[in-house]
Amino acid sequence: MNIDPYEPCPCGSGRKFKFCCRGKSEPPFIAELRPGLDRELDELLRQVEIGAGKEAGSKISSLLRAHPDYHVTHYAMGVYLVAVEEDPREALPYFEKAVEIFPYFAEAHFNLGNAAMKTGDVPKAVASFRAAQRYSRADGGLAEMARDQLRFLEEITLKGSPFKSLDAYVANAKLFEAAFQCLKDSKFDQAAQMFERIINENPRHVQSHGNLALAYAGLGRKAAALESLARALQLDPEYEPALANRGLIAAMREGEPSIPAAGIQEIHYYLERLHSKHRLKTPG
Repeated sequence: MNIDPYEPCPCGSGRKFKFCCRGKSEPPFIAELRPGLDRELDELLRQVEIGAGKEAGSKISSLLRAHPDYHVTHYAMGVYLVAVEEDPREALPYFEKAVEIFPYFAEAHFNLGNAAMKTGDVPKAVASFRAAQRYSRADGGLAEMARDQLRFLEEITLKGSPFKSLDAYVANAKLFEAAFQCLKDSKFDQAAQMFERIINENPRHVQSHGNLALAYAGLGRKAAALESLARALQLDPEYEPALANRGLIAAMREGEPSIPAAGIQEIHYYLERLHSKHRLKTPG
């Protein structure tokens, strides 16, 4: 990497490179550069932009198989999957691999953030946009685009919520992910405690009320489970998981643990709203 000594250090310390990692015995990171391959991939991505996506995608896939350890091949495949196949969920692991191979790849962080936002993963989107800011030039267009996306996320997630900052929202969202994993692992007592904490911070979070009902059902607490479902449906009368589980939980006996036969399904409550309000941006 050819970094100006007076640029911000890529490690994210906030110090100038000259006074940070440049002075260490080992460089912060070394990435292999393949100019010929880069030019070929750039041309394929240009073809994706002008509508020749399917053919370009086949060539990108071939290059990825030939160069599975190169960050730009993974990045190009991610861009193709988002732009042509319109499949941000499938694109996520390619962007993640690109930044794993080369952590200072600002464009990959930015596109990872966009893909995460499209799939409803706000914590990952926030972390990725912040990384894009950190590793791009402070006065560059990509940094400004990342700031715009963070402002957009802040606006959409905090509107009507009890949280005062994006960080507070993200912390609550991560707690939800941990609670849901406990629910899937049949750790119902831990799941119930976590969902109760989430609801204490965000009483109108419909999905947590619905999942708390499942945790209570797993503990044999029928009355509490029905009460949680009723609260979820009070907040959103069309919330399908609560509607589907209400009759099944009503049929269980108090004190006898039970999980609805439909099982526990992962549902991204805010994903549809993000889809309707957000259009994917790509760096120019």
